[in-house]
Amino acid sequence: MNPKVTIIIPCYNSEKWVRDSVGSALSQTYGNVEVIAVDNESKDSTVRILEEIKKDYPNLIISHAENIYPNCWDEARAEGYRLMTGDYMTVIGSDDKMHPEY
Repeated sequence: MNPKVTIIIPCYNSEKWVRDSVGSALSQTYGNVEVIAVDNESKDSTVRILEEIKKDYPNLIISHAENIYPNCWDEARAEGYRLMTGDYMTVIGSDDKMHPEY
């Protein structure tokens, strides 16, 4: 079996970009991928958008992390590391897009 790849996406007030970012992670041509989106106490509709995406993608995991250090991904990344089951991992920003063959 192919090794599993985990893509962690910390999200904070990302409603403008999160659909494209998560969509690009979920659209990888490599088949064994889990995507973990960790909301960092967003005040906008980021979580609602993630929940909409989740309906079509069971390999999307949505979690939440306390936003202790503003403008910092530490809490969200740590939550993603805690949840990941992949053999390999990467972290992208919620305003980033991945090439389909990353």
